[in-house]
Amino acid sequence: MSEVGSAYGEALYSLAREEGLSQQILQELTVLNASFRQEPAFLRLLSSPNLPKQERCGILDNCFRGKVHTYVLSFLKILTEKGCISHFSECCTAYKKLYNQDNGILPVT
Repeated sequence: MSEVGSAYGEALYSLAREEGLSQQILQELTVLNASFRQEPAFLRLLSSPNLPKQERCGILDNCFRGKVHTYVLSFLKILTEKGCISHFSECCTAYKKLYNQDNGILPVT
C-alpha cells in the first residue's frame, strides 16, 4: 500500500469515526471501489490531464451528489484535485483496515 493510500484512507476514517459514520462510509467506499474496478475507464477519466480539475469534479457531482454521503463525495473530489484518484482502492484498503481494528474484526483467509 502506498503512503498516499494510507494517509488519505486514515484521514477519512478519522473523520468518519468522529462523526459516527464509519460503517456507512465503509459501505459506500466498498460499493464505489467495486464499481471502479468494473469500470476502470472512469478513474482514467478522472485522472486525465486533458480535462480541467473543475470539470472532473463536476463529473463527480453529476454522478454521485445525493447518492453518497457528502464526506465520500468530498473525498473523491480531493483525490481528483490532488491527482491521487488512482490510489482510491488503496485508500479503501487503509480505511477498512482501521475500521476492522477498531471493531475487533479479523480478516479470515
